[in-house]
Order: sequence, then C-alpha cells, then structure tokens
Amino acid sequence: MAALLRIVALLAYFVVAHRALRVDSPRLAGLALGLLAIIVFIRGLLALRPRAWVLALAWIAVAWGLAGSVCAAPILLLMPSLFLALACSLFARTLVRDRIPLVVRMVALIEGQSAAELAPDIRTYATNVTRLWAGVLGGLSLLNLMLALNTVPGGVLQRLGMVPPWPLSPEVAATVDTWGIYVPVVATLVGEFIYRQQRFPGRYSGPLDYLRKLAKIPREKWADIFH
Repeated sequence: MAALLRIVALLAYFVVAHRALRVDSPRLAGLALGLLAIIVFIRGLLALRPRAWVLALAWIAVAWGLAGSVCAAPILLLMPSLFLALACSLFARTLVRDRIPLVVRMVALIEGQSAAELAPDIRTYATNVTRLWAGVLGGLSLLNLMLALNTVPGGVLQRLGMVPPWPLSPEVAATVDTWGIYVPVVATLVGEFIYRQQRFPGRYSGPLDYLRKLAKIPREKWADIFH
C-alpha cells in the first residue's frame, strides 16, 4: 500500500510541479512542495508513527506558508538538485570513517553473505563503484543546480530579481538537462555492468539473471542497508 501511494503521490507531484512552473502559480508550487511530504513520509504515516506525522505536518505547514510567496517556485526548481544531492549522500556518507560502503552492502545482500565474507577484490571493486556513484550523482546535482539558477526566463535567480551570471535559454537548459543528466546515469549503469561482467566473469549469465537475483531479495532487506 505504501509503495502504491508513494507512486501516486510522485506522479501527482510531477504533474502539479510542471503545471505550477508552466503557469507561474505560487499556490500550485506550494501544493507540489506539500506533496513531497507524502512521498517522503508515507510509510511512517501509514504506520501511525508520531515522528513521521509531526515532520510531515511541519513540512506541509511550511509549504502552505510558501504557497503565496515568490519563493515557492524557486524552491520547487531547486528540488531536483536537492534530490540528486541526497542520493549522492547515500553513497558518500558510507565511505567515511569505518562504515561499510553502500555498494559493498548491496553485493553482500545479493550474495547472501556478510560484508566481511566477501572476497577482497570484490569488496575493493564495490567500494570503488560506491565512489563512482557518489561522484556521478554529486556532479549531476551541481549541473542541475547551475541550470536551475541560470535559466532565463523562469530560472531561480531571474525569479528572485537577480541577473544570472551565465544565462541559458529554456531550450538550451532542457537539452543540457536531458543529455547531461539522464544519459550519464544510464551510461554509468550500463557501462559498469558490462565492465563488471568482464572483471568478474561467470557471476551472472546476463542482465536478466542479475535482475532476477535482485527481485528475490525482500524489500525490507533493501531498506535495512540504507540505515
């Protein structure tokens, strides 16, 4: 149920956010920001966890306050960059101190072993892949931030009455956003898998075999590795 409601809320967010920016509506921008609270906290809300309800209601209250202000649309424009930065942090924060890198945890989960039981070369490779994804997502976050700030008309700085240092037309920004964000993610996914197949031959018979292994792992165990 939580997954289905999150998908519905996510689709609603994209529709409302697109409409808000298209018609320049602060109220719709505030509504889109409020929908993010449901996307983030839906599992806790359904489980009636007090902390989730307090945080979600506080988030919605802030979104409601922003709904009539000139700040709503600029904040909405910054959300993709923020999401990419948060995704980057999921990988990067597991590389500090004595923590187990995120991809090492994933590999251990797929292999049904503890991280300490993984072969040293596999653990080293998985650690480097964690660094790779942290770098890719961090770079994409900065690129998206640059596009959001400098698009004219409709960018963050222009909406706040400031002159962007590197103005970009919406058409150029959309092209860079498409080719500079989505293509690197897909290329990294595909390229890393192809290299992994060559680096560790015989571990998977192909992409479908790998996806089947992923599908067999309970969702709860996937959630555990991010804590």
